[in-house]
Amino acid sequence: MPTTSEPEVLLPFQQLDLNARKGRFGVVYMRAIAGQAGCGFNETSPGEDTLAVDHFLDFPEGSVRVQVKTTATAAIDDTDEYLSFSAEDKWIAKWARVQVPLYFVIVVVPTVSDSWLAHDTTGTKMVGTAAYWVRLTAGQFDTTKTIKVPRAQRVTLDTIPTWHADLMNLYTPTGKEDAA
Repeated sequence: MPTTSEPEVLLPFQQLDLNARKGRFGVVYMRAIAGQAGCGFNETSPGEDTLAVDHFLDFPEGSVRVQVKTTATAAIDDTDEYLSFSAEDKWIAKWARVQVPLYFVIVVVPTVSDSWLAHDTTGTKMVGTAAYWVRLTAGQFDTTKTIKVPRAQRVTLDTIPTWHADLMNLYTPTGKEDAA
């Protein structure tokens, strides 16, 4: 497979170019974590991406929304505190309508797709791949269109209970209602 600096040539059996393969691999990565956690991870049907959200992570009480982007331009061993991604105006407008927790995930993969998986006698492993997340909030795009995703927030099995708690907090009375 060519590196990202060389023009890509699809092999006779391939249908997906490198960007499409990265996108699919990021979804597979998130599906693996959701599966490990015992949760569904559903994709928005083509043409129905009306809120600029590609995925729903399903819990018994409801779903949170997840936008996944995959990149090979960052390395998982980089020392930068944040990964940055520029949001488009149309995404920002659509995200402003979302009332449930919304997460932006960046999946980092190696530049050469042949190295994304290692197959040996002990099993298949995702190699050199990691995902990072940030919750998108109302007003966050008032001063910048840049999404800063902390490297300290790796998507792991331990992330799922945090996202579930964020959803459940929507249903938990705050006590303010009684004062009214």
